[in-house]
Amino acid sequence: MSESLIGAAEHCLRAREQAALEAPDDALFYCAYLLGHLNLVAAEQPESDAAALHRLQQNLERALRLDRLSDQDRSGIRSLWKAVCGEIGSPLANRSSTSTSSTRC
Repeated sequence: MSESLIGAAEHCLRAREQAALEAPDDALFYCAYLLGHLNLVAAEQPESDAAALHRLQQNLERALRLDRLSDQDRSGIRSLWKAVCGEIGSPLANRSSTSTSSTRC
């Protein structure tokens, strides 16, 4: 798989993570949560960006159903993921929940 999707998403999340360090709030947790899932998919070395996106979206939705997260955390994670997808030009940006974050990567 090309590093374009993984690298761009990781760069975007790391930038948001760094910004969250300066004013800690739930964004730091959301970034860490998404980076963990992103790294798991990257370790599988999918054959394409499309396969990586599909696998990440499946894993993320399954985890959000199973993990003991508050509704606010689920919503925040989905919003951040949608924002990241928009930043990297992913088609998932149009299918995810509404973003409330204005941070740019």
